[in-house]
Amino acid sequence: MQDARIATGLPSHPKTKKLLRRLGPQGGWSLMCLFLWVAANRPDGDLAGMSAEDIELAVDWPGGEGELARALCEVGFLDGDEGTYAIHDWAEHNPWAAGAERRADKARFAALCRRYGRAEAARMMPDYAASMLEAEPEQAASTPDPATSMPRAELDSASSMPVAGSSSAPSPNPSPNPSPEQELSSLRSDSSSAAPKDGAGKGASSAADKALRLAQVTDQAIAAWNASPLVKPGGGLLATVNPKVGRDNRQLQVRRCISIARDICLGQGQTTIPPEFWVEYFAVAARDDFHSGRQGGGRGHENWLPDFEFMTQPKTMLKLFEREEAA
Repeated sequence: MQDARIATGLPSHPKTKKLLRRLGPQGGWSLMCLFLWVAANRPDGDLAGMSAEDIELAVDWPGGEGELARALCEVGFLDGDEGTYAIHDWAEHNPWAAGAERRADKARFAALCRRYGRAEAARMMPDYAASMLEAEPEQAASTPDPATSMPRAELDSASSMPVAGSSSAPSPNPSPNPSPEQELSSLRSDSSSAAPKDGAGKGASSAADKALRLAQVTDQAIAAWNASPLVKPGGGLLATVNPKVGRDNRQLQVRRCISIARDICLGQGQTTIPPEFWVEYFAVAARDDFHSGRQGGGRGHENWLPDFEFMTQPKTMLKLFEREEAA
């Protein structure tokens, strides 16, 4: 990425004014530097693994240690804490940057398809192949593609990148990229039409199973959240989740915490993550004043409320599990 999107209203935004009150003009400049650094180095806006010091070193912050990161969290430009930082609503404000990695993966996958065929390409890029399987038919036609911010149906018709079958020769007439469902169909037909060599196609099958299972677990988590005592219809303070909006982001959130959820379930003698796990997990959160929203955050975050994204952070899940075990 060579640039980042900066809203024209940023200078007058209350968050910016609060940041300047705390840190002066250097705080505003460091914010700009951080946005540009994120676009170039963490285009999805996720700063997982970075400490406050790492963030300040990335933008050459000249002030006191931890001062910049703390102020960014207080005013709301930065979410999370040590090791789980993320730029607030980055994908919403910088969709082009957020989709950079996916566009690169798409181009690489298309090149591999032209050279080796889709089955082999899926074996070589199992994670990308799995991501295509996560798209639902109704979403493919109407929801924006995270890499381009265009509706997928429009994107498919507008794209001119040829994706050949097993031949390495380019198509004589450029044809539209297939939709996720068409690519899924091709993956299946390619995998079943010929016997795999040295396990070729096995990775694609495994990736497909994982993707479908992740989609199922995400649906179960969202359903449990919406039916939990945490949310307003159930007597709680928190907002429900629309399962059709922001699904890719929420599925990514569930994926991040799924290994901890699996470990918890294994400790309880279960080999899979059942729907009941999420029901109990959110019930545990509802019994806690902070995680239920009954108790606000720290200084500057008195009105802060947790949400589905916060509750599916690995650190949050681990903390609640250990607290419940100790009780």
